[in-house]
Amino acid sequence: MKTVSDAINFIHGRPKGSRKESMDRMYALLKVLGDPQDQLPSAIHVTGTNGKGSVATMTSNILRVAGYKTGLFVSPYIIDFCERIQINNEMIPEAHLVAMTKKVAEALKKVDIQLAPDIPTEFEVLTAVMLTYFAQQKLDALVIEVGIGGQLDSTNVMPNAQVAVITSIGLDHQSLLGNTIEEIAWQKAGIIHNNMSVVVGNLPENARRVIAKRAQVALIKGQLNVFEQGLPGKYQIQNTATAVAAVKAFDSNIKTSDIQQGLRDSHFEARFELIKPDVMIDGAHNAQGLKELYQALNTPAYQTMTMTLIIGSLSDKNVVLAFDEILKNKRFQIILVPFVGPNGRHSLDIETVSQKYDVKVAHNWREAYQQGNTDMTIFTGSLYFVSEVRGEICHN
Repeated sequence: MKTVSDAINFIHGRPKGSRKESMDRMYALLKVLGDPQDQLPSAIHVTGTNGKGSVATMTSNILRVAGYKTGLFVSPYIIDFCERIQINNEMIPEAHLVAMTKKVAEALKKVDIQLAPDIPTEFEVLTAVMLTYFAQQKLDALVIEVGIGGQLDSTNVMPNAQVAVITSIGLDHQSLLGNTIEEIAWQKAGIIHNNMSVVVGNLPENARRVIAKRAQVALIKGQLNVFEQGLPGKYQIQNTATAVAAVKAFDSNIKTSDIQQGLRDSHFEARFELIKPDVMIDGAHNAQGLKELYQALNTPAYQTMTMTLIIGSLSDKNVVLAFDEILKNKRFQIILVPFVGPNGRHSLDIETVSQKYDVKVAHNWREAYQQGNTDMTIFTGSLYFVSEVRGEICHN
C-alpha cells in the first residue's frame, strides 16, 4: 500500500455493510489498534435521517472559530474521499490516510482470522482509520457524523461523547433500522449514553417520545431564526438552530460572535448549491429530503420560476412518496434517470414509476439536461449521483 488510491481501494474492498446484531467486530478491531477511541477529546455525535451532514459541518465550523482544534467526520464525500476526515476544515493529508490505512490493514490481519467469516466491513474500517488518525492529532473537540442509525453504528464507541444530536427522523434504511418511525427513532437514540446532553431537530411526536424515554434527560431544541442561517435553503433554518443548540450544549460560554462567524464560514457542497446561474444540485436522497427541497424552492426567491427536477435515486429511498405533492404544482416537472449506486446498488425502477406518475424518463442525466426547458434545473437524489453531476458540470 503506497498511494492514496491503494488506501481507498483497500477500504472499498472490504465487505459491505448489512444488518448488524452487535458491535463485536468494531471493538475487536479497535482493541488490536490500542483502543484509539479512549484517547479522543469530548465529542458531539450527530445522527438523523436528513440534515446530519449540514449540522455537523456548521457545528465544527463554530467550534473552530471559537478556538477549538476540531476533528470532523462526515460521509459520503462529494469531490474528494479525504473530505470525510477533516481537522479545522483541512482534509486528512493523503500521506496520513495511507499511513493510517496501513496501520488498520495490519490490525485486520489478526482480526480477520479471529472473526472470520464475520470480518470488519468497509465503514467499520474507515471509522477505525478516522479514530486512529484523530487520536494522534491532539484535538480539542470532535464532531462525528453517524453512518447509518446509531445504536449499532461503528462510530458509537466514543466514551467522551458529550452531546448527542438527532436532526430528524423519517423512513429510510428500513431493512437495517426498522419499518416504523418509532423503531428508527429507537435505533438513532442509541447514541445517547449517560451524562450526555441531547439536542433534537424538528421531530415527529412519536419519534420524540421514543427518544425522550431513552434519553432520560430534557431534550434541547434550538431556537429558529436567532442567527443568520449557515447554509442556503429554507430547510437549513432548522439545521442552523440545531447546530447552534449543539455547540451551546457543548460549551455554554461560546461567544455569539463566534457562533455567527462559524455559520458564515460554513459551506457544504451539494446542499442547495448553485453550480451555474440556472443549475442547482441538492442531495435530497429520500422522500423527506425531497419534500424539504420542494418547500425551499417554493420560497419567494423562486416562486416565479419554472423548475425541472432531474432525479437519480436508489431504489430503497422512497423518493416517489414526495411526487404527488410536487406534481400538483405546474411550475415543476420531474425527469427520472437511471443511476447505479456504489457496490452495484439498484436504481429506482424509472419505467415502472413513470407509468404511475406524470414524470418523464431519460437514458442518462446529460440527455435529461438537454430536455429541460425551464428557468431552473435541479439535479437531486443520491449524493453519489449529484456528486457525479457536479464533477462533470463544474469542470466543463
